[in-house]
Amino acid sequence: MELCIVACGVFQPELEQVLEQISEELIFSKDIKITYLPPALHVDYNKLRKGITDALDDVTQEKRLLFFGSMCHPELDEFTKQYHVVRLLKGNCIELILDNKRKEEIEKSARVFYLTPGWLRNWQDIFKQGQGWDEIDARQNFGFYDKILLLDTGVVEFDDEDILDFFEYTQVPIEIEYVGLTTFKQNVVEALEKVSVTVKSL
Repeated sequence: MELCIVACGVFQPELEQVLEQISEELIFSKDIKITYLPPALHVDYNKLRKGITDALDDVTQEKRLLFFGSMCHPELDEFTKQYHVVRLLKGNCIELILDNKRKEEIEKSARVFYLTPGWLRNWQDIFKQGQGWDEIDARQNFGFYDKILLLDTGVVEFDDEDILDFFEYTQVPIEIEYVGLTTFKQNVVEALEKVSVTVKSL
């Protein structure tokens, strides 16, 4: 039986690599079909809701996994209830890739805005086009933070110019921390195990 995943496109490179590993390791061997939604939908709750429900409406598979954090939309529980999808336990994309203990350590000494490689790749769509923030808006909104921490999963390539562009937009120092895919993979495996258990119980 095929599993259909409706996922935020911000994870696409990481999710595809982890699913390939999981398949090779025979952790989950079913066929998987994935529908990715644009990351910038997050800045408009109406568009995000429509994107998710439209994607779920198109799914005919019995096994369905919604790969969005529980806090991505305040009404996520309500409007996905009718679809009987398996949902992630984590609240957002940061919790999916960063170990909670490490996150607590980081936040003891600084106010941190976390950035995933997917966010870095899509920041102009998210902040400039989506939020409509010019550079003054960006500096006002990011000015609260002591630093921006880019969580490098090792999957998405970026260079100094990418970092400099975002720094010029926010004027907040950017640091990079390698996190790899360990935490992300654990969360994906947990979600797939939940799919197997839930579907058997239907």
